[in-house]
Amino acid sequence: LAEDGVLAELEDFDFDFKYTVTQFRVEISAAGGYVNFFESNSNRFTEEQKNQFRRLNPNSLIYIANIKAVGTDGVSRDLDPISFKIQ
Repeated sequence: LAEDGVLAELEDFDFDFKYTVTQFRVEISAAGGYVNFFESNSNRFTEEQKNQFRRLNPNSLIYIANIKAVGTDGVSRDLDPISFKIQ
């Protein structure tokens, strides 16, 4: 991943409304069908998460779930999960 963390943006929106991600969970499928979970309590990838990314093989899937963000209105919201396939 080229980014250092998770960002929330509203594209093509009429208002300048910004969100700040406050936490998320990285889910990585492991051998035998097990899923490993790695939490971040900010909008940045942790060193543990980055180390796991470096060890992934092509065609591995990464899910970023349990994404929480706070808008300029101060309200915390749950955001939809996202997934990536390593090339």
